[in-house]
Amino acid sequence: MFRSYKLLFVILLVVVLGLFFTGCGGADEDAIKLGAPIPMTGPFASDGEQMQKALEMAIAEKNEAGGLLGRQIVFMPGDVGALEAEKIKAVGERLSGEGIDVAITGYADSGVDARVFGEYDMPYLHADAMTESTEIVAMDIDKYGNVFQFCPSEISYGYNTAELLFTLPAMMGWEEPNKKIAAIRADYSYNVLASDVFIAEAQKQGYETVVDEIVQFGIVEWGPILSKIAETQPAYITFWILDPADAARFIIQFDERFGDGGYDGLVYMQYTPNIPEFLELAGTSASGVIWSTSVGVVSSDAPAYAERWEARFGEEPKATYAYSVRDAFEIWVAAVEKAGCVDCFDEIIANIRATDYTGFSGRYVFNPVDQQALFGDDYIPTLWYQVQNGEHMLTGPEAFSMVNYIVPPWVK
Repeated sequence: MFRSYKLLFVILLVVVLGLFFTGCGGADEDAIKLGAPIPMTGPFASDGEQMQKALEMAIAEKNEAGGLLGRQIVFMPGDVGALEAEKIKAVGERLSGEGIDVAITGYADSGVDARVFGEYDMPYLHADAMTESTEIVAMDIDKYGNVFQFCPSEISYGYNTAELLFTLPAMMGWEEPNKKIAAIRADYSYNVLASDVFIAEAQKQGYETVVDEIVQFGIVEWGPILSKIAETQPAYITFWILDPADAARFIIQFDERFGDGGYDGLVYMQYTPNIPEFLELAGTSASGVIWSTSVGVVSSDAPAYAERWEARFGEEPKATYAYSVRDAFEIWVAAVEKAGCVDCFDEIIANIRATDYTGFSGRYVFNPVDQQALFGDDYIPTLWYQVQNGEHMLTGPEAFSMVNYIVPPWVK
């Protein structure tokens, strides 16, 4: 009799546990899966951390408010490392195999990620700022129509820099000593295409490129190039290399060489100082550096968001991707809510295409040809900053600036 009761108890226990785990499986299956191919290790990991936290916070706040269409969202990140093609492909295959409903990132690479995620049906929103990514969409929008770039492409930096850089002397009370330019750039399309446009546009304005160096990532010793700068004395030193360690080493060695004796010129860097690691590595040598970004922060709602961020993570946002990635999340959420379904991808993609949304980084409207966000002061503006007293200070354009430019400390 005892054995019969014992057997009955075991059977009931198995049934109860089976129901319990079936229920858990049902909950997981009902969850909305947000995939994120982001750089969690390697030179861009500090940017990747901001992207990850932005999505974690967005998901948490949406879930706390009842979810999306009444369903909870789960976060499924994938590390694309130093943006190696094989890692991006592996992450894309894994996330797709796990049935994600959307993929969102700050950046994952130039073209590779667009091709990888364009093979699937779910929407993919990225801010690679790469012509190679948008050209893929423009060439075959029927196949890659699920891919959206929620920022302008890198060539916008070239046009914008040529338009504004040469107006800075008057703003800071400094007179340019000559019309010479140095262009130091990485052999990477994001940097090369932007700097090519800048050089061409600057030449139209009468400026001469006296130093033009295309290098690989990972330069440790900048002495030879600094010697060319010392010899030719260009008034504008422009630096187009995405790696924050390269940028930090350059400005440290520039400071060591010219800091005491002085150098009569400005240093401009394309985006790279925005990566949190740059300031940590460069320290006081970065003071005076000018840089710009096409994923800036212009919304009056940003301070309240930063307060929520600090309450959740114990520190303020460290980079603009903390904000722009949240914009991408909200664009996708609005498209899903308008469609009333999560896996009706064609309808959601059509809704994203029709987006007219004002977020932290400006007004998002997608170009129908290549599905990149339109740029300009009325859409996504390129913001200019200068490192002052160890902080990035918003200096332009005038409609958004918070402080004035100062003459860099190396200009004696």
